[in-house]
Amino acid sequence: MKLDFISAAIRLFMAMLGGVMLAMNSGCAVLDRSTPAWRDYPATLKNEPHINLHKEVSGSGKPVLLIHGFGNSIYVWRHLVPELEKQNQVIAIDLKGFGDSPKPVNDRYSVYEQARLIHDYVVENDLKDVTIVGHSLGGGIALVASLYLQQSNPGRQRGLVLIDSIAYPQQLPMFIRLLATPVLGPLITGVVPPEIQIQQVMKLVYAENSTVPADAVKVYAKALKTPEGRYAAVTSARQLQPPDLEELSLQYPSLQVPTLIVWGKQDKIIPVSVGKRLHQAIPDSRIFVIDDSGHSPAEEQPQLLLPVLESFLHNPGTLN
Repeated sequence: MKLDFISAAIRLFMAMLGGVMLAMNSGCAVLDRSTPAWRDYPATLKNEPHINLHKEVSGSGKPVLLIHGFGNSIYVWRHLVPELEKQNQVIAIDLKGFGDSPKPVNDRYSVYEQARLIHDYVVENDLKDVTIVGHSLGGGIALVASLYLQQSNPGRQRGLVLIDSIAYPQQLPMFIRLLATPVLGPLITGVVPPEIQIQQVMKLVYAENSTVPADAVKVYAKALKTPEGRYAAVTSARQLQPPDLEELSLQYPSLQVPTLIVWGKQDKIIPVSVGKRLHQAIPDSRIFVIDDSGHSPAEEQPQLLLPVLESFLHNPGTLN
């Protein structure tokens, strides 16, 4: 009976995807255009109630702040933390609306909101010589948070690592456009079992020769099992691409922090050409491409990512 239900759910999911693709081609996805410009955003919420983001802190040394991507949690770093914590203070943080962090029912889930929270965490906890590591959506958040820190607290940040990061206007992945579609997005997140949603998305995220880990599917699906979690996912999808992203990207050359850019060569979500464009835009940057990885090198090829990351953390000014 359980297998029959799962099979039926998968067929329903795929049928819905077909409808979604037609909807996408008709321009039905609705992206939130009301987010304040990146320059104005922090000041607009200076009196906002404090949000206590969930985090796991381990090790000692210079702080390394890990920011996961859309639909993930701190679990995405599970293969890296045991080694990184041997020489660093590792702070893995769940973004607002994801993992075990609060999921308030409000309209503030943009990249700028998340970057404001990261900026505030760094300042309030007096982190010095911090390296910020961001993956996918977390990379875009790390970019903006770095710009905010450079403006308000120059000298705090030691390095920036961008892994398959959002950075420029692009056609959003189909599953993001699905979530951003009125009625259809909330319907699918509410009807299709979360494990099936995550399984199908991770198949798109991973390289063709990568195996989707069952444990990760179970962990990431947890957030979609509550109304608040589904609301956060849909709202985040609609605010994933800020309306002034092109203007924001003009600020990347002003970044004065050593930057490591890592990309999966088989990334179908954000192509490696975006990483190369970032490398050209950020003055003190270097790029490392992992051939046999898709959009999630930390899960697909951690044994290749780890030594590059450790080398950068040891000396951000040079990279062998």
